[in-house]
Amino acid sequence: MTARKCFIVAAGLMTASAAHAEDVPSNAELFRMLKAQQQTISELRAELKQAKQERRTVTPREATAPAAKPAGRDAARETVAVAPPAQAYAMDNKGPAVVPARTGGAYVGVFGGGGSRGGTDVSQLGTVFFVEAVGGPLAVDATGRTSSGGVGFGGAHLGYEWSYGTYLRPALEIEGFYLAGNQPRATLVTPTDRFAEHSFDTTFPTRTTVLLANMVVGFNTPYQGITPYIGGGIGAANVSINGATSTQTDPAERGINHFNARPDSSAWTFAAQAKAGARFALGNSGAYLFGEYRYLYVGDVNQVFGSTVNPAHAATSPWTASFGGTSHHLAAGGIGFGF
Repeated sequence: MTARKCFIVAAGLMTASAAHAEDVPSNAELFRMLKAQQQTISELRAELKQAKQERRTVTPREATAPAAKPAGRDAARETVAVAPPAQAYAMDNKGPAVVPARTGGAYVGVFGGGGSRGGTDVSQLGTVFFVEAVGGPLAVDATGRTSSGGVGFGGAHLGYEWSYGTYLRPALEIEGFYLAGNQPRATLVTPTDRFAEHSFDTTFPTRTTVLLANMVVGFNTPYQGITPYIGGGIGAANVSINGATSTQTDPAERGINHFNARPDSSAWTFAAQAKAGARFALGNSGAYLFGEYRYLYVGDVNQVFGSTVNPAHAATSPWTASFGGTSHHLAAGGIGFGF
């Protein structure tokens, strides 16, 4: 009710009271007073109805208005709920997102390490040209097995990596490395009817250069900058022997190296490897460290040495040493850089 209308009602009541005090109003005056009061009540009802309609209109708008954002921890949880899965994992667990340190490209690396070389079958073949008086030429086919031993190695690789899907990172690379270690040694025995025993003590100081083409597959993880990988490759190996010796022990021939005309030899053969390891990114610089295990197989190889040239020994043909396949178990560590 407005002030004006309240004033009208009050004035009407006061007028009616004064008139009653002075004189009893007539019926016409009473009718006018009643009509004025009814009109005022109607106006009040209209205002009340309008006020209710205005409240109904405002209430739905307030209901659809966005609620105030929760504060503190609730706000953080709401942000995690609408974030992508990888981002939510990092925010809610305070851990790294599933984002690799690199998305692919060229890379280079250098590495080194050590391991073990397995023993392998070996044979020494040649002909000793004895005179007819002592039975004539003697074919020698001495067989045995080389010792196992430790090796060290170092090398480098160059490759290119792609991103494939969410988790895979395939790469192609070329690689070369050099192995050296303690020299394989063997006792070789020839079965023959002309001697009770015909045996040799041999050493083969070996150096191996390996060239491989590799296929490597890396795997993205929830830990940024850590990339495990597996791979394998095929290629060739150059097996070089420098300063080989072959000394006959039974019957004994002291001081005579049967390979003395040429104690050095080298030959190419097949090589293959399998490897598994992990890379560890050094920040966002593109550099990384890596560590890995390798299994290397070097195939059969024949080495040809010179003949025996000594006044105290019968002439011989050049000697051929045949080696079976050799297995290597290697551990490597290195550093690389991605472009």
